[in-house]
Amino acid sequence: MIHMKAKRLVLVVFLALLGVLLYYMYGGSTVPAGQHDLVRITPANFADLRQEFNATQDRVRVIAMLSPT
Repeated sequence: MIHMKAKRLVLVVFLALLGVLLYYMYGGSTVPAGQHDLVRITPANFADLRQEFNATQDRVRVIAMLSPT
């Protein structure tokens, strides 16, 4: 009887953690006021990124590529 309760508890905790992880990864994000929205770079929008990057040569520019792996 105790083993069944322990299994259920482990399952509930696992599902809760999985839900939090999925929300964190795919639930969207917000940025501070005045900052551009986060962008996922694709072949379709890469030219726009290059144009915007090159247009701001008089300022410090940073491109950060983040990966969950």
